[in-house]
Amino acid sequence: MVKSGWFPSKMQWSARHVRSVLCALAVLGTLNALGFGQGTSEFNLQPTLFSPPAINAGGTSRSDITVTSNNGFSGTVNLSCEVSPTSDTSPPTCMVSPAAVTIDSSTPATASATVNTTGNTTAESYDITITGTGPATTFTTPTLSLTVLAVSPQFTITVQTAVAPSSVVAGTTGQGVISINPINGYISPTDPTDPKKRGVYLSCSTISPLVTIAPVCSFNPPNPDVNGVAVTSTLTISTFGPVITSAAVRPSNFYALWLGLPMLALAGIGAAGGKRARRASFLLSLIVLSGGLLLLPSCSNSGTVTTSTPNGITPANTYTFTISGVDINGVISSNAGTTGTTSPTVTLTVTSPTGH
Repeated sequence: MVKSGWFPSKMQWSARHVRSVLCALAVLGTLNALGFGQGTSEFNLQPTLFSPPAINAGGTSRSDITVTSNNGFSGTVNLSCEVSPTSDTSPPTCMVSPAAVTIDSSTPATASATVNTTGNTTAESYDITITGTGPATTFTTPTLSLTVLAVSPQFTITVQTAVAPSSVVAGTTGQGVISINPINGYISPTDPTDPKKRGVYLSCSTISPLVTIAPVCSFNPPNPDVNGVAVTSTLTISTFGPVITSAAVRPSNFYALWLGLPMLALAGIGAAGGKRARRASFLLSLIVLSGGLLLLPSCSNSGTVTTSTPNGITPANTYTFTISGVDINGVISSNAGTTGTTSPTVTLTVTSPTGH
């Protein structure tokens, strides 16, 4: 029999009593949800809440399960889990690992239930139950909740082809290929008032190290349209170096023609004279021919080349470029649904031009 004064009468209920009862019920509900003390005559199942409790489509969540013995039971407990509803075209899937554990009165066992989703999983709340089956009994835990969040369509940028050549002389260029990859059916927007404002605008958001006359990035196309499938753009990295302003060159072939004139003159003298004249003409021709052959290398192309550096010279260094993109709505390239990812980068080594 409850002592008078311990339990309040209807007239004695106060806000403090109501809060105390509600708090006790909440604790009992939490313990019930976690499965503490619930099981069969052979074993107990104690799963934790799924962590994280809400994920993006394509993400995963996990619950840790502790299996303990009841009444001195010793044996194997098979574990499985189910997700509902399953009406989705790509519903979450649940798997327990290991699928079977062995326990006894002094040795509990642990396992984990992992829920996997895809990029096409519908955003809603799902119920997960975990079932343990022993030799004689089966127990299914109360439902645990997991929410799949709605993810806005986005896109990522990856390097499809590295910049080549990887090393260039200042004043020359290197090229690579960038891929823009849609997520969740992303389609790049178009400004209805200006059709020219459209697509994903690409840029080298950072260049390292910072120098005064840094390399310059350009893309072709600079703002490619994305319509639910991956598209590419060619990246060109230009550097600054010497520019040829003038060159004075003497053509060697023109001067070499003059070497034949003495030969023609000597041949004419020999033909007009007698036998002795022809012999002297022949000897002189040989001398002229030999001299011409010796002097011919000196008639090679020669001249002066003048260069200038109107834009300066890109310093010799290895440069790293971070590639990013943004559409006209402000959606920035990202890697939604994944972790540990960073913006893509490319590198280019620049060497000094000869004489600088």
